Amino acid sequence: MFHVLGRRWIAWPLAGTLAVLLFVGGPGHSASRSLSSAWDLGHIVAFSVWSCLLLSTALTRASLGRQWAAALTFCIVVGGITEGIQSLTGGDASIGDVLRDIVGGVLALCWCPPALMSLPRSMRRAARGVSLSLVLVALLPLMASASDEWLARASFPVLSDFETPFEAGRWEGDARFAVDRSEASHGNASLRVDMNTSLYSGVALVHFPRNWAGYRYLRMDVLNPLPDQVDLNCRLHDGQHERRGPTYADRFNTAFRLRPGWNSLRIDLGDVARAPAGRMMEMDDIRGLIVFCSRLPAPRTIFIDHVRLE
Repeated sequence: MFHVLGRRWIAWPLAGTLAVLLFVGGPGHSASRSLSSAWDLGHIVAFSVWSCLLLSTALTRASLGRQWAAALTFCIVVGGITEGIQSLTGGDASIGDVLRDIVGGVLALCWCPPALMSLPRSMRRAARGVSLSLVLVALLPLMASASDEWLARASFPVLSDFETPFEAGRWEGDARFAVDRSEASHGNASLRVDMNTSLYSGVALVHFPRNWAGYRYLRMDVLNPLPDQVDLNCRLHDGQHERRGPTYADRFNTAFRLRPGWNSLRIDLGDVARAPAGRMMEMDDIRGLIVFCSRLPAPRTIFIDHVRLE
């Protein structure tokens, strides 16, 4: 790639295109984790191209130390500025993106002339080996998400039972959560959810096979470890709901009273299909299952296990 970048008529349009893509486009919130992880790797590509242009123009005759200092400073400063702009325009600022920007700069420094040319061949090879190792580390989120997506498809209609690696990545939420092996209704683990006292506190299953057509029930096991009962709210929505906007009447909403101990919860998917006002739920495009408590008087922990369709 860096040999091709020596041709300026290719390098400059490519650099401009990457600058535009950094702020425009990209996968949406409901995109697969593997697609989002792959898109994040674009930071490495962009900053390797930009750093290579910097090295081959303004820093051609600079010393090795100045090349490294200038290129890494460029990646840190410009990377930080782009994340700041994204946060101000509604995007998500991420320290991980800045680290990927730096990896792109290191790739350019190790592979793009004139960087490292004054060093012995053995040192150049060692530096390039380190740069490739950094790229492999950056690839780990993509490999983890792709692996878990394959496992999710293979285990469907089980949506989440916390017996496989990386499964917590299927969930999001404002509550603290983690896979826990101290409690389980099925297998050896469950999801521990530590809810707070905010207006709504809970977790959402957002990455799973979306076609639920042909199934009758959604079931899950929930452990209430305390001696008093607590109300747990559940909601389901489809792709059309995301496009329409978060209207209460346009989704399925229900609540369960959790007794002490394990509770087996069941939702009739026929009720889910008929829930949106004025239309039918798109059962072949379910986008999210959210479980939460509202206005808890004190922080509270529950455990979720064996979420499945029947």
